[in-house]
Formats: sequence, C-alpha cells, structure tokens
Amino acid sequence: MTRPALAAAPKPPKLGNLRPLPGPLEDEAVYRGVAFGGDLPGGQTLRSVTFEKCVFRSVTLRGVNWQRVRLQDVRFEHCDLSSAVWDDVSLERVEASDCRLLGLQAPGARLRHVRLDRTVLALSVWLKADAAHLRLDACDLSEAVFMGAKLPGAVLRGCQLARTDLRGALLDGADLRGCDLRGVRLGPAELQGVTVEPTQLLDLAHLLGVKVETLEG
Repeated sequence: MTRPALAAAPKPPKLGNLRPLPGPLEDEAVYRGVAFGGDLPGGQTLRSVTFEKCVFRSVTLRGVNWQRVRLQDVRFEHCDLSSAVWDDVSLERVEASDCRLLGLQAPGARLRHVRLDRTVLALSVWLKADAAHLRLDACDLSEAVFMGAKLPGAVLRGCQLARTDLRGALLDGADLRGCDLRGVRLGPAELQGVTVEPTQLLDLAHLLGVKVETLEG
C-alpha cells in the first residue's frame, strides 16, 4: 500500500523578482518569473506554452482552451478557471488557493506535487488523470469525475465528495479522513487500501452491500 506523502511546495522566485507580463500570451512560448493579474491578453487559446516560477493572482481564466501547456513551480491565488478546457496539461509543484475550477475539463492531466486549498472543483472532469503527491484541503468536489484516474496516496481533508465519481480510480493509500463521503460513487475495488474514519463507515456501508440498523429492545 502506498503511504500518503506531502505535496512539495512550488518554488516561485521571490515576489520582488517577479516581473509583469510583457505583452499578449503567445503559443509555443516560455514564461518564467512572471506575475499575472486580472485578464490575460491572448490567453483564451494557448498551445505548447510553459509557465515556470510564476504566480497568478485574481486572474480570470474562464472558458480558456489550453493545449499541451506545462506549469512548473506555479501558484494560483483567487483565480477563476471555471469551464476551462485543459488538454494534455502537466502540473508539477503547483498550488491553488481560494480558486474556482467549476466545470473545468482536464482529462488525462498529469499532476505531480499539486496542492489545492479551499478550491471549488464541482462538476470538473479529470478522466484518467495521473496524480502523485496530491493534497486537497477544504475543497468542493461535488459531482466531479475522476473515473479511471490514478490517485495513489492522495490526501483529502475536509472535502465535499457528494456524487463525486471515483469509479475505476486507483486510490491505494489514499487518505479521505475528515471528508463528507455521502453520495460518493465508488465500489469495494476502489476502497482497497483507503483510510477513513470510523464515523465515515456509515456513509460507505451501502457501497459494500452492508445494511446498517440499530438493534431495538
């Protein structure tokens, strides 16, 4: 069984060394040490772009279509990526706090050392995503789809998993303690090697074919 591990923090440059965006975003470009804020000119559709050691603050990225984009040592703060499409996107040492990823589509995304805090991921799609060292704290994953995803050792704390679809996902070593599991969609196979609290077993009993009743008399 894979043991949960902490996600490594990104390594952006010191705030004083970040520079503003020099112009509209362009395909096949590398942006290093840039501070992004507000609306991004040219950011609606991007292909084969790399962001390294960058910070996104209060950036509106709703409905963007990013293809083959790489994010390394990147932090998102108070950003909105609702309804965005990420096709063949890779994230390494990426953090997001107080962001909205409502309805984001990122099938097949590669995530390494990714941490999300107080982020809305409801209705997002992560089909067959490949994650390692993933941690989510106080996130809303209601009706998100992780079917067939690889999430070994993932740590989730205080997350909402109402109707979250984890069928076919690899969760060996995952830690779901402190999460609301009412209505989560998974089965005995996905629960192998998963850590939960005793109080959460009642929410999972029906998935295991167990009927829970209080003995009377």
